[in-house]
Amino acid sequence: MSVGVGFLLKKALGALFMPLTACLLFFALGAAYVLLRRSKDAIAPFAIGAILLYAFSLNSISGYLIRPLERAYPPLNLTSQAVAEKPVKWVVVLGSGHWTDKGLPPGAMLDESALFRLTEGIRIANRIPGSILILSGGKFRDEQSSAQVMAAAAVELGFDPTRIIVSDKALDTHDEAMHIKEMIADDAFALVTSASHMLRAVKLFENQGLFPLPAPAYYRSKGEPEYFLPYADNIQTCNMAVHEYLGLAWSFVRGQISILK
Repeated sequence: MSVGVGFLLKKALGALFMPLTACLLFFALGAAYVLLRRSKDAIAPFAIGAILLYAFSLNSISGYLIRPLERAYPPLNLTSQAVAEKPVKWVVVLGSGHWTDKGLPPGAMLDESALFRLTEGIRIANRIPGSILILSGGKFRDEQSSAQVMAAAAVELGFDPTRIIVSDKALDTHDEAMHIKEMIADDAFALVTSASHMLRAVKLFENQGLFPLPAPAYYRSKGEPEYFLPYADNIQTCNMAVHEYLGLAWSFVRGQISILK
């Protein structure tokens, strides 16, 4: 699968604005001052970098950043009136990361987000007789697509392979929405993705004239108390939150979503 310049540019700019990257840039600036024998000037960037790194590693800061995204939609209640009134024919699971290692089973090749998405998709599909599981996600820097690895993992988890459709021609959510629209037309469907990604995903699908039933998975913030101890996991949570806010801004600027809707 060919990768466009726009996709690579978006990835590069996104990485540049990540919280951890900002901390490293301050440390790099401090190191540059030290090499230039301007040690006094190095104090401020080192201090700012350390303070930011500590802040991003706290439960309270990471939760503050990601909770508005994760709580935009509640978990899908399969006994709700919305599901009963609009029978779900498709369960769409959006792609995430993986890396092929022939020494590992398919489930172990998936990253944490992909594994949570897949298990939620299987849970929903198992509860809805006759529903089809659409696994999405293209190929990037790997011999397999995300959708292919998820499909192999689903089969190993005991899901019926005849109820799986692989959609692996798209690398981002906007293109995934376009491909899914071609497949399901106006049929009712559940949309499974990470809780922090759901707001952007729903807006992009709605822009294609689709109205998914949101089924968020993989919650990073669960209301943990603050102990003021740094945890590396919280830095990852902050990175994910900033990634989504940047993604919303990027989609809005390109006219793919309307923030006001």
